[in-house]
Amino acid sequence: MQKIKGKRVKISIFMLGLGMIFFLFAGKELVVNEKPVKSDVIIVLSGDNDRLEKGIELYKKGYASHLILSNGQENNFYHQAKDSGIPEDSIILENHATSTTENAKFTKKLMMNYHFQSAIVVSSNYHMKRVEKNFNKEFKDTQIQLTYCSSGSHYYNPQRWWETALTRKVTYTEYVKLIGNYFGFSGKKSKELLREFI
Repeated sequence: MQKIKGKRVKISIFMLGLGMIFFLFAGKELVVNEKPVKSDVIIVLSGDNDRLEKGIELYKKGYASHLILSNGQENNFYHQAKDSGIPEDSIILENHATSTTENAKFTKKLMMNYHFQSAIVVSSNYHMKRVEKNFNKEFKDTQIQLTYCSSGSHYYNPQRWWETALTRKVTYTEYVKLIGNYFGFSGKKSKELLREFI
């Protein structure tokens, strides 16, 4: 009986330790931010304005000669990119994606059509783990080289993700969506799954 109690205590301590590790590192684990390398194109996913600013910065530093704006018409990314001085013929629009899975699927088609062999993929820091998972899965049957660069976020601090209700929700949401994507849920299905957990 004493041995069983001892094992239960050890298991409880182990689980508590795991919980503390998750609490401390949950935000950091969502971030993927590689050093940018010269590529054929920069793929900017729609969403926070920080993403477009990062894409424009990389373009102007000469890391690529083209931008693909995935669902860029929706939040006016296209016009903002042009207004920043990027030539119209350097901007490629993808206007069909409704999820990260579709961002990967539709930008892959564009890259194949344009014969691009490499890309820098840009999204918000909290979104990058899911971006990496989806893009690697979609592009695994190609020779296309992908580099993942985080744009950062004006409101999300991965080191202190628990500080506000918004950043807590963003963190939980990303983990639920990562799990959903792993089991084949994306788009509307993923959002339905999310509503059950959040």
